[in-house]
Amino acid sequence: MINAFLQLLYPKCCFACDQVLIRSENWICTRCRFELPSPGLFLEQPNWISHKLDGLIEYDRVHAYYVFSEGGKVQHLLHQIKYKGQERLGEYLGSCVGRSFSVKEYDLLIPMPLHPSRLKERGYNQAACVAKGIARASGIPMSETHLLRTKQVSSLIGLNRAERYKTLEEVFEVIRPGELDGLRILLVDDTLTTGATFLAAGAKIKAASTGKLSFLALAALK
Repeated sequence: MINAFLQLLYPKCCFACDQVLIRSENWICTRCRFELPSPGLFLEQPNWISHKLDGLIEYDRVHAYYVFSEGGKVQHLLHQIKYKGQERLGEYLGSCVGRSFSVKEYDLLIPMPLHPSRLKERGYNQAACVAKGIARASGIPMSETHLLRTKQVSSLIGLNRAERYKTLEEVFEVIRPGELDGLRILLVDDTLTTGATFLAAGAKIKAASTGKLSFLALAALK
């Protein structure tokens, strides 16, 4: 009774389209679930996403759960997670991703780290929210302590992939590299645009580990 009254006063809305959710819906309405663009998590390799990453480091696979474009519903979801404090939305979407994985595919999830000053400012790491959801649903362990972001850089807007990669080349640091050697690692981030951040962080992981490295973005820019 009380919950029904509160629902009338403060109705839950879809995070993709802002329409009021019906009682059986959570986070995203049924219509948006079917309309949100997805490339299919397990794309054949190579694919249009992997082409963004080719040529700089060796990696195994790249996955994306959604495709986003400027001003679209998926970008609205990403904005809610990254800038509006919706950590639980990130974890929920991560759990949707995680149901497609099994513990046999990867040994460790590593979320893309934030610089400590940015983490303090935002209060949470959106990539870690997604990775936590994946870990909870899949059973794959997650570590936030093996990859650190040790340098803060200025805005990368307007730079191409090579310029971004050069800027980010010495931004990341692997801690306790011996613990990563031989592991099948999945590096997780909320978005993939040019792929430069994945490549720069991935290069540090590859230098520390002989195991396979793959990438997963909650959403990739088409």
